[in-house]
Amino acid sequence: MVDVAGARVVAILTRAPSAGGKSRLFAALGRPSDPALLRALLLDTVDGASVPDVARVILVEPAAACDEVRRIAPHVDVRPQTTGSLGVRMQSAMRDLFDCGAAAVAIVGSDLPDLEPRLVADAFSALDADPSLLILGPARDGGYYLIAATRTPDVFDGIDWGSTQVLEQTRTAAADRGWRVRLLAPMDDVDVPEALTRVAARRTARWVAEHL
Repeated sequence: MVDVAGARVVAILTRAPSAGGKSRLFAALGRPSDPALLRALLLDTVDGASVPDVARVILVEPAAACDEVRRIAPHVDVRPQTTGSLGVRMQSAMRDLFDCGAAAVAIVGSDLPDLEPRLVADAFSALDADPSLLILGPARDGGYYLIAATRTPDVFDGIDWGSTQVLEQTRTAAADRGWRVRLLAPMDDVDVPEALTRVAARRTARWVAEHL
């Protein structure tokens, strides 16, 4: 386990590929869940989160599948996720990393194969300049692909996860609790076939070329 004390950390939340996931995407594709695509999405996201002087941590559910993900990504610290709703899991991930001494934490999902390192770098640069900010990366479906702060924000309760209102509800929660929000450039996560077919990252694009 990597020592994150004093570090800027990007945490990638994922289900183990063998455990399924992206059910809405696979249903729209008319295909059963494919671990090969889930591995490609995860590894392309891990590459996109590679920023100098930023530690990467993969947080896995179910916890028993950590060894599976360690074999897939042996160069990255892998830890178990807590259980619960997405909000509970994100809040717990941030709290646990701050309890380990992290200086700043960004949370992303594992469905961002075209994530650009500059976006992660921009989030931490903004926090370096103003540690009181809450950073959100808007997803074009109304959610957010990244949340970052220098302490655990109290903006995860009362959110309709999976809806088109996630970003606005989170911004409202932040304003109600005294957080100032800085937005990054928007991007797509991969929840629908149209987003999948636009992916340029090599592993995911290869899967698309071979299967669609």
